[in-house]
Amino acid sequence: MTARFALITDTTADLSNEITQKYNIYMIPQVIVWGREILKDGISIDSPQFFERIKTAAEMPTTSRPAPVDVADLYRKAMEETGAEAVVVLTVSQDVSGTYPSAIEAQKMVDFPVHVLDTRTISLALGMTTMKVAEARDQGATIEEALALARTLAGNSHVLFSPSTLEFLRRGGRIGAARHLLGTALSIKPILHVKDGHVEALESIRTHKKAVKRMFELSGEQIVPGKPLYVGIIHGDAAEEAAELADEARKLWNPDWLLTSWVSPSIGVHAGPVIGIILVQ
Repeated sequence: MTARFALITDTTADLSNEITQKYNIYMIPQVIVWGREILKDGISIDSPQFFERIKTAAEMPTTSRPAPVDVADLYRKAMEETGAEAVVVLTVSQDVSGTYPSAIEAQKMVDFPVHVLDTRTISLALGMTTMKVAEARDQGATIEEALALARTLAGNSHVLFSPSTLEFLRRGGRIGAARHLLGTALSIKPILHVKDGHVEALESIRTHKKAVKRMFELSGEQIVPGKPLYVGIIHGDAAEEAAELADEARKLWNPDWLLTSWVSPSIGVHAGPVIGIILVQ
């Protein structure tokens, strides 16, 4: 059966190639600018390569928003390959990335319906939301039903993460209301969260171990009993620790889904080495 719509998100969703292929999700690659190199997230550089490179890089990378013409080309590809009636695009919050405005501009370059939603979130909160929308699509959901589901799931998501340093966020200007932490950045392990589409400070913890413990406590407080629970563990160059946290999450919460993922290079540019817990309900 031909899908009603083709489904697109972007690489900040932190979904693996295996998942995007399984769920037939298309990805807008974020753009990494590293000196004179223009790299496409997930295509010309992957997460392990990125985090290995920043350890010794003399020059740090930046990001640039996807070119609307490239996004429009992806719309056409998705329509052609799926035979769908329209395209649905779920993007990272426009307050941390320029993907949404690029997706809107690209919308004007094609002659078929494109529905673009700013989910106001990031990482596996966006990724798991997109996966659930893909399931709904495959069960016959209309575009309106899919967009409503995306708004609900993304709106009920909780993103907590603790970077090893605030330096990356400071340089990239993504730190938002966490700016006041900078003066004590060397002596704390901050817990940050996504609130109303912005990255903001939540708490300041003295050690990494305590920060992780506190993220579990804060996450547990947000779980609504009786509702399906989707949990994501994200990391930047901390695969072993992420696997341990995933085991802990299974024991504590017995989620319906549990995904463990590297953060994408485009997130790594701004967050650096990081560990995080994400809930979607």
